[in-house]
Amino acid sequence: MNPFIVVNDALVDIPPKIVTRDVVRAIILRQNQILLMYSEKDHMYGTPGGAMTLGESKLDTLYRELLEEIGATQVKIIEHLGSTEEIRESRSLYGAVVRVVSDYYHVDVLQFSESKLEEHEEEMGLVPVWIGLDEAIARNAAIIAGLGEQKLCFYHTQTAVLKYMKGRFGL
Repeated sequence: MNPFIVVNDALVDIPPKIVTRDVVRAIILRQNQILLMYSEKDHMYGTPGGAMTLGESKLDTLYRELLEEIGATQVKIIEHLGSTEEIRESRSLYGAVVRVVSDYYHVDVLQFSESKLEEHEEEMGLVPVWIGLDEAIARNAAIIAGLGEQKLCFYHTQTAVLKYMKGRFGL
């Protein structure tokens, strides 16, 4: 399956050997709202999820990340929506250029408990928030426009994904 979004930052030098990070992310919808992670540090929204660890399957990663970030203790996978591919500088790897392949799953969370954020997630002030897609897209777009940065970041792709999901689900 080809990625539904491919983003390559033309302003970064791609090294001969590039590290690939495999990531899984969740799209959780309820009553015309989406559950996103709001970063109090960046003032923007992104989908819950994260990178796979060695020996972990995509679904194991998805369940772990949803438990950590939103406290999801019971998750129903509805469908695999596809993937995105990015080549950009990594904030978590101190500016190293990485290839990030993110698989997106439409899920329903049947039961919530308390989230258990990792240290770097707490530093970003991540908070799960139910929000309308238009509001999240507008907020991200406004912050990105005000940054003045030309290099791509995580939130550029996240905003593109939110726009794609708006059309995909007719919201």
